[in-house]
Parts: sequence; C-alpha cells; structure tokens
Amino acid sequence: MIKSAADQAFLLVAISVSLGACFVWAFWEIEDGRRHRRQMRELVRDARRSMAGR
Repeated sequence: MIKSAADQAFLLVAISVSLGACFVWAFWEIEDGRRHRRQMRELVRDARRSMAGR
C-alpha cells in the first residue's frame, strides 16, 4: 500500500498541526497553574497579615 506524495504531505501537515495544538494547550495549562498558585500565595499572605494585625 504505497501512498502518493500528496497523501504523505497531508498526513505530515495534519500531524504537525496536531502536535502544535497539543504544545499550545500544554503551555496554556502550565501558565494557568502558575497563575493559580500565585493567586493562592497572595490570598494566604493577605490572610496571614490580617490575622497578625489582630
């Protein structure tokens, strides 16, 4: 089963687009996790400061 050059080119482009989308999604998730952790640290810091002021 030999595929034509056009079929192979299409598969290469499809695989490249899929991998690119996965990398973008993974980067987005990592950055979202960092943002969430930063917000939690700030929330805890503010809560500790308000408790220390009592």
